[in-house]
Amino acid sequence: MRNRLFSILLVLMMVVAMTTTVFASSASKTFTSRDTMSLYLAPGATGNSNAITFNVYGLPTGAIVTKARVDADTIIQHSGMGAILSINASLKSNVTNDYVTLPWGPGNITNFTTGITGGNGAWSFYYRGTNVSSSYDSAKWYQGVTLTIYYNY
Repeated sequence: MRNRLFSILLVLMMVVAMTTTVFASSASKTFTSRDTMSLYLAPGATGNSNAITFNVYGLPTGAIVTKARVDADTIIQHSGMGAILSINASLKSNVTNDYVTLPWGPGNITNFTTGITGGNGAWSFYYRGTNVSSSYDSAKWYQGVTLTIYYNY
């Protein structure tokens, strides 16, 4: 009986000593597109801007993307007498065939927290807008748009 009790205690001590707890590390990395994103619309028209590309690199192998944030806060030019209302934003990673589309975020910042998978490689982004003027053309250009990838590894 004594040996059996000792054996059970020894097994329990080994289980506790050999249990390993793993914590995922989190990090983020920001990339700036070299492209200019532009949209030109006739009065009352709705359309998509051109897609810009981000060259994502330096993410660890096996990184799990938890969030992507696109900051298009730098408008470099607006022309025409109309006004373009940004409706939604679309993001596609290097490993997905489809864009994830969300409403355009406040302050020209859109946070993608669902449907985002990917890693190193080319990511694409564009937005959809409407010229709210019924009489005048309008155009908008954005440059220096940034993509921040949040990930666990």
